[in-house]
Amino acid sequence: MNFTHFTLPRAQTLLRTGLFAFILAGCGGGVDSGGTGGAATYASGPITGSGSIIVNGVRFDDSAATVTDDNGGRSRNDLKLGMIVEVRGSAIDNSSGSPASTASSITFNSEMVGKIDSLNLGAQSLVVFGQTVNVKTTTVFDSSLSNGLQSLAPTNVVEVYGLLDAITGQYTATRIELKTGTTTEYRLRGKVSNLDSVAKAFNIGTERISYLSLAAADVPAGFGNDTIVRIRVNSTRAGNVWAATRLRDGASRPDEQSHARVEGLISSFNSITQFSVAGVPVTTSGATAFPDGQLFGLGNRVEVEGTMMNGVLAASKVEIETDSGSLDFDFRGPIEAVGAQTITVRGTTIGVSGTIEYRPNTKSATDLVLNANVEVKATLVNGNQYQATRIEFK
Repeated sequence: MNFTHFTLPRAQTLLRTGLFAFILAGCGGGVDSGGTGGAATYASGPITGSGSIIVNGVRFDDSAATVTDDNGGRSRNDLKLGMIVEVRGSAIDNSSGSPASTASSITFNSEMVGKIDSLNLGAQSLVVFGQTVNVKTTTVFDSSLSNGLQSLAPTNVVEVYGLLDAITGQYTATRIELKTGTTTEYRLRGKVSNLDSVAKAFNIGTERISYLSLAAADVPAGFGNDTIVRIRVNSTRAGNVWAATRLRDGASRPDEQSHARVEGLISSFNSITQFSVAGVPVTTSGATAFPDGQLFGLGNRVEVEGTMMNGVLAASKVEIETDSGSLDFDFRGPIEAVGAQTITVRGTTIGVSGTIEYRPNTKSATDLVLNANVEVKATLVNGNQYQATRIEFK
């Protein structure tokens, strides 16, 4: 969707009257307040921690949350690092020194399930279901893919979690899993183009999809060119056309008046004060913090924090994210196993060789024993190996 199509009467009035910052502070959206003033919390982005889950820097207690995906009810045990999720929860609590919330619902969905058409190891990319997927140093590979991208081959069927660049139509993978067994349906989330409402067909990228067999009631409201949809198709293509078996809205929609944290790629950009992230319209003001500066535009990856007001995310902070270099993953819980320069926390083996910061500083590697309660910060190596950089004993 194009941000120029939105009207922002309330937000613009607030900006003109200087009340914008006051309302943000009242809702707890202020940069330094660290709280939500009682507002419910919404977050969307990749999971970067386990032992409860961490999304956009917030630790969500998932013990009582309803977990779902496009197939229906799932378990919290199905939540994996790198999955893109939408979380709804209680007001953020900073009393422990870091943002925390109790999740009431968690929804996860991948960007695609389909056959690999081609691999480009040099460019670190692959084409799945006709869509270009870019692999970064921050992309998590399932543990069965021990050599990352090199473990895959054309004709493999994979599930890709990631971020859609609505401008280029390409995807940045945050997690890749190999699908085993027979796959009778492929799935894809993408932007509609070349819609023919008479023939009932459209494109996502280069792939032509027919929705002729779907009832009118099965077509989402507002469906048209440039909208984001989720589709399912039969895994066998008829000629050059895929037959859709399901068509749904695929846009992220933070709840009104919620304290929202949205991570994604900028999908439209009018100015530094009006742009969209993952299809969510954003407005900024003089009260908005830009800790990484204001040099960003179309296709850049950002995290926006603020309050949803009349369908627009009134930003209190905009941070620029990067897909290069390292990304901290967080594991919290008792040590389940101790190996040769490794520990296992929450089912994940973590390397503990090299230089590691221990907290408190009276602790050391000799304290890494079974059942010790720790919080481990680790970087990702080769897609599915983790190296500890900091270990804090709880």
